[in-house]
Amino acid sequence: MWTLERRGPPPLTPPWALPTLLLALAAHTAAAAGTAGALTYPWRDAETREWLVCNQCPPGTFVQRPCRRDTPTTCGACPPRHYTQFWNYLERCRYCNVICGEREEEARPCEATHNRACRCRPGFFAHAGFCLEHAPCPPGTGVAVPGTPSQNTQCQPCPPGTFSASSSSSEKCQPHRNCTALGLSLNVPGSSFHDALCTSCTSFPLSTMAPGGPGAEECERAVIDFVAFQDMSSKRLLRLWQVLAGPEAQGLVTPREGRADLQLKLWQRLTDLRDAQAGALMAQLLRALREARLPGLERSVRTRFWAH
Repeated sequence: MWTLERRGPPPLTPPWALPTLLLALAAHTAAAAGTAGALTYPWRDAETREWLVCNQCPPGTFVQRPCRRDTPTTCGACPPRHYTQFWNYLERCRYCNVICGEREEEARPCEATHNRACRCRPGFFAHAGFCLEHAPCPPGTGVAVPGTPSQNTQCQPCPPGTFSASSSSSEKCQPHRNCTALGLSLNVPGSSFHDALCTSCTSFPLSTMAPGGPGAEECERAVIDFVAFQDMSSKRLLRLWQVLAGPEAQGLVTPREGRADLQLKLWQRLTDLRDAQAGALMAQLLRALREARLPGLERSVRTRFWAH
């Protein structure tokens, strides 16, 4: 087998390779010096054309004047509203260019060693570059984990024995009140949407009470609560509300409204009817229950509140 043999001295390193070698040397030196604190960079002296290894400048400063053979690097402090975050060999500090938006607040001010940092204001969280408002938990659910500047609200259904009556991004499910412990009678059991409703009206004799007489007002409130917060479908609640509200109700409420909202509207309508004419609530309510085709609820109201 024939082999070619190169004779003569090995070739010298070409001039264009010297900067590459110096950069590699600088990187190696920087890695070795990192534990000692100071980092370095290669620099070619403009006058002598000599390649030097200069110390970098620490955070908060910049290279005011590179090193010379007998002179170390001169570092200058960053001026106001400027910074350098790392060891560097920059000729000027960076400008603090982060501006907090309308829904943001300053989490960290601009200082010599770092740029300004922003975060979403309370009530908002960051998502895809925007600050979005924390979502409220709807009635029947409560806050499991409150929202943070980086995370939305996390909701959970209210477990048995607890409720949440309104939309909120901060409230947890609350326990139902104990009517017996309060010395009252349970009028309407609590649900996930509303608290247990108590009353001091124990005999429920509205048919024998004089309008405005002792106990009549409390028993009328018990009737209103009992009807408005019945555990029945939104469709039936809407039908009863429309009958009670009359022709002006058309178009004011749609079947898409939640049950909790319909219950509140029905409660308000019954309260208005009671306030409009003393003693007329029961007659109007019983007639409305018949028109709304709710015979079961009508029987319950008669048995409980209208004994003859």
